Amino acid sequence: MKRVACVVLSLLGVGLLAWDAPGHRAITVAALRELPADAPAFLRDAHVQAQIADLATQPDRWRGVALAQLTHINNPDHYLDVEDLEAYALTLDTLPVLRHECIRAMVLAKERAGAAFKGRPVNPATDPAKVLEWPGFLPYAMAENFGKVRSAMQTYRILESFDDPERADQLDAARANMIAAMGILSHFVGDCAQPLHTTTHHHGWIGDNPNAYTTDRGVHAYIDGGVVRLHDLAHADLIAGAIGEIPPVNAKDPWPSLLDAIRRSHALVEPLYVMEKSGELRQEPGRVFILARLADGAATLRALYTAAWNESAPSAKEIADFRRYDGRLDPLNKGE
Repeated sequence: MKRVACVVLSLLGVGLLAWDAPGHRAITVAALRELPADAPAFLRDAHVQAQIADLATQPDRWRGVALAQLTHINNPDHYLDVEDLEAYALTLDTLPVLRHECIRAMVLAKERAGAAFKGRPVNPATDPAKVLEWPGFLPYAMAENFGKVRSAMQTYRILESFDDPERADQLDAARANMIAAMGILSHFVGDCAQPLHTTTHHHGWIGDNPNAYTTDRGVHAYIDGGVVRLHDLAHADLIAGAIGEIPPVNAKDPWPSLLDAIRRSHALVEPLYVMEKSGELRQEPGRVFILARLADGAATLRALYTAAWNESAPSAKEIADFRRYDGRLDPLNKGE
């Protein structure tokens, strides 16, 4: 019975969430408050912003389905345990920019090391979805979903440029696609802003612990939601007011900006544990610390939304290609 419970927990990915739903929603709306002036008017509508914000919780909802294939691809997208890269002779600076290239590099590193490999042990009996073998793929989830947002925005702009009532259904679908893509991207950016999603110490300090930091697995859930509720921080206006400036994102190559976001978060792992130990996390310094993390998530998301929108203006060729491959002149696809 105990083994069955372990299998179910592995499939569901229990305890691996970042920011409870209110935190993810608040980050999203805070980012949406400062879109470029030429962004679509519908993105400023409170109802639409609420939809995007709610969809920012969807990747955590996927965890509620006990299907190994979904768990296998979804769960490792929520984190990158930076310390564990060392076993694969990788660092943030040398991390391949493509997901499958990263996997190949790690597989080859394991093969070279053989019995001397110092990375994670694999136990198929308790990890049937095989999600615990790798350090995680958070930067790839952010980069890939950024590309999907760019694509969704470009499709919307192309269809809007046609100004064709007979394509109303397509334009509605394009809006819905933008809403969904922006929400999903927000989730992973929000995860990145939670320091415990960038470290092997994600559920309490593990290994050598000379400073006697907490080893309580519940610390992760406390950061996700408990301390946010304690300080009443899940408010978009509050987070928006704390947003600082970060460098613009290069829409053609967002990778450096995404790694910088991970670096900012990872640098605060030990300070977070220090504050938890001292009790400051539950006091004003903790309120300031967690608010700054939520605001950093919103600032990063705002920069990504802005870059995606600015880069999504279609060229004449892209518009012509859309017409060519769309293969439709009216909603019933009657053709020529």
